[in-house]
Amino acid sequence: MKSKKALTTLAITLALVCGMAIGANAADTLKEISAYLNYGITIKYNGEAQNLTDAAGNRVYPITYNGTTYLPVRAVSNMLGVAVDWDQATQTVLLGEKADGTDLIDNFKPYNSYTTSIDYRGSLDPEFIQSSEKQTTTIGGVSVSHWLAVRSDYLCDNSPECSFNLGGKYDTLTFQTYADKDMTLIVTGDNNSVLGQFTLKGGQAPQSLTIDLHGTTQLTFDCEQVPGSTSYTGDGKVWCTYIFDAILK
Repeated sequence: MKSKKALTTLAITLALVCGMAIGANAADTLKEISAYLNYGITIKYNGEAQNLTDAAGNRVYPITYNGTTYLPVRAVSNMLGVAVDWDQATQTVLLGEKADGTDLIDNFKPYNSYTTSIDYRGSLDPEFIQSSEKQTTTIGGVSVSHWLAVRSDYLCDNSPECSFNLGGKYDTLTFQTYADKDMTLIVTGDNNSVLGQFTLKGGQAPQSLTIDLHGTTQLTFDCEQVPGSTSYTGDGKVWCTYIFDAILK
């Protein structure tokens, strides 16, 4: 059984606080200390208790050191809808939008209306699948390492959805999309306002789309089958619409 506070010897670095990689010359800037992983602290956001997770979806906990509580930056950024990145070359944590835009899939955690704040990576029969860190796949003949697959429903109605909390900080989203079969991709914002609706021809080369966000807080992707096509063929395969190279500005 886990103790309420487990003593651990560790190095306080950006890797500890942010869940990022440590550089080769880290020994020059690290100091070994004794601190506590504090399982007894509850984090609430807007009155609701939160489970903090790292980039791989693993549970992470606050650290108590010399009377101060430290929280993982990536976990808190995901909770608040603030983009976070790590510059390995300069050993720098980047919060908020970068000059060349913010990658939606790398920096924001998806959820849906059925179960919120759940990471579906690695789960069976997910409603959507977000690529894990450094997970590369081929979509429409293009090799990509940060992607999202939104699954079509077995039937033509009540299709799954995939949402992101953007915090109202962005004006546009440009992304590449590809569909296994003929699909309609519907992108909605706050109060289910339609930001874009696109008919995707199954198996064709990925296409680039841009939508105006107008400061949207909740961004939702929903895919539906084009009438006459089916997403479930009886052979156990479920068809998907893929989103990748999704840049917020």
